[in-house]
Amino acid sequence: MDDVKVMFLHGNPPSIVHTVKKQVAKLDDLRGLKLRVTPLATPVAKALGAAPVAMPMGDAYDALSKNVVDGGFFPYEALEGWKLGEVVKYTTESWPVAFTSSWYVIMNKKKWDSLTPEWQRAIEKVNEEWIERTGKVWDEIDAAGKAFFIKQGGKTITLSQAEGERWVKAVQPVLDDYVKAAKSKGLPGDQVLKFALDYLKKNQK
Repeated sequence: MDDVKVMFLHGNPPSIVHTVKKQVAKLDDLRGLKLRVTPLATPVAKALGAAPVAMPMGDAYDALSKNVVDGGFFPYEALEGWKLGEVVKYTTESWPVAFTSSWYVIMNKKKWDSLTPEWQRAIEKVNEEWIERTGKVWDEIDAAGKAFFIKQGGKTITLSQAEGERWVKAVQPVLDDYVKAAKSKGLPGDQVLKFALDYLKKNQK
């Protein structure tokens, strides 16, 4: 990050479980299912008992429609934006173990340093506005994706609290591995994880 100036950070809506033929209402239903994931989500899928298949979103529609995979992890917004709601029949609102990807807006550091303080302040003011705007847009298109899915006849399944706790327990080793990996690099992984979990508990709907 030394070569760039960070404008702001954000994350896409949470990725949850979507399937083509099989309804997933409990952890055991995931066992052996081939699910499309991002490379970083592979450990999560494995921990839940699924068979992860890493692929870009651009390949997901064909893979789902041709039964190359049984489903996938992605946000509701992909059901409309990527038209995946045309082939996906079931969505499991697996919020307890939902995850996102890290996104960023950056500028070349040399270019930033070449700007006058006045221009830098103006850009930072714009950045502050776009942090909120970007978050709102993600929320809006996620809601639109769910509406599109339901209009297509899709069915949503919500995990019970007890079942959600089973999923959380299953992915705990993934979080433990993150802490170990971060600490091996001299980074405070345990503090980062605690901050994230505390924030989620405080702000969950």
